[in-house]
Amino acid sequence: MPSSSNSNAPVSPGSYRDDERWKLVEEILASRTFAKASRLSSFLTYICQETLEGRSDRVNEQQIGVHVFSRSPSYQAADDSIVRSQARLLRQKLDEYFEHERPNAPLRVSIPKGGYVPVFQRNLPVDTPAAMVEPPAAPPVAATLPVSIPTLVTPVSQPDEPAKKGRSVSSFAGWAVAVLLLAALVADLTLRRSPDTSSKGPAGAVWSRIFTPDREALIVSSDDALVLVQELTRSQVSLDDYLSGSYLEKLQASSGQSVVTKSNGPVPLSASWLNSHQYTSMADLSLAMRIARVPEAMPVHPETRYARDVRIDDLKSRNVILIGGIGANPWVSLFENQLNFMVNYDWKASRGYVQNKSPQKGEPASYEETGPDGVHHSYGVLAFLNGVGGTGDALLFEGSGMAGTESAADFLFNQEAFREFAQKIGGSPAHMPHFEVLLETASIGGNAPQERVIAYRVLN
Repeated sequence: MPSSSNSNAPVSPGSYRDDERWKLVEEILASRTFAKASRLSSFLTYICQETLEGRSDRVNEQQIGVHVFSRSPSYQAADDSIVRSQARLLRQKLDEYFEHERPNAPLRVSIPKGGYVPVFQRNLPVDTPAAMVEPPAAPPVAATLPVSIPTLVTPVSQPDEPAKKGRSVSSFAGWAVAVLLLAALVADLTLRRSPDTSSKGPAGAVWSRIFTPDREALIVSSDDALVLVQELTRSQVSLDDYLSGSYLEKLQASSGQSVVTKSNGPVPLSASWLNSHQYTSMADLSLAMRIARVPEAMPVHPETRYARDVRIDDLKSRNVILIGGIGANPWVSLFENQLNFMVNYDWKASRGYVQNKSPQKGEPASYEETGPDGVHHSYGVLAFLNGVGGTGDALLFEGSGMAGTESAADFLFNQEAFREFAQKIGGSPAHMPHFEVLLETASIGGNAPQERVIAYRVLN
């Protein structure tokens, strides 16, 4: 009969990635059980990171709804059951993982009913001394590829405007760093880690074009700092302004209207502050990790880079994967001439939509997020295109919101759904034409059904 003890002691910010408990989370995210569960992966990532960094007080339904499921900071959790319903699914997935993939795991994580704070427990024989139950402290090490996220961004209300709740997002110290852990645990993780097998079939033909031995591949994550700027200025930033940095000048007039709350007090959300920090979302991080696990990617070792650190020459010389719509990843504008379905965001009206540049019979000219009868529609666009300058290939995951972007990713990783679509456009495991597909997922009372294809174009 196994014995267990809580192991939820926080670690210093950033060092959680070297902690044994985070290694367990990484193993779960890389498992077959979670391979097609991007939303649940983001859920687990958020609550575990917050807990390991000592912010378990922020692991509640409201914060999870905002940071994992893209709900408005003012949404009413009592009227939207998305967190509760997904928490039930996450508990089931964790039970499935430990029952079928890791029945003898030395460390387990669970989410007790009635709350969302994860509990890490040892799974040891009854006669194991209590002193051996707590995990060893992780040694301090330097992280690589740092990606920082603001702890809390709080817009200050205007004189004629009610105060708005800010959104808090966790701080990442970077990708996992190799550290010395228990030899048995490391060996177990290595032996059990397996690539994502969802690239079989027509999807494999797409990945084989992106990840080739003769051309490097680059994954470009979104720029959430850019999103903040556009929300504050209520205007779209062009790629030219983004590259020159002139869009940050628009913040000067409003630099006193927003602050970032840090341990040493509030800091004005100014152009210089944003220019010295890099922000991306957990959803992007989860998708980048998922992409890196497909069999075709593993021998190629694609590079992941923050949108602000990319230059046009990088895209001309490589195959590229862009994550996020044009509002979060301006590099999408380089593909406007190939795209019929353009994901856009009206910053003044605070609504996302998809423009249909050349509607076919029965298609509207625009797909709006707000629907009748309280139905909220999220739209995603998955596009497989010619690369910049006509060389190589590009893969775009876009969405009118986080749920839309995730629907685009889920579609490509869904073997059955993507195979059915590929047959319609003449694709096969040996060849896939360039295409773009518009997907829709609706949220009714917090429940998000599987995405469905509502329109598509074959490009060549």
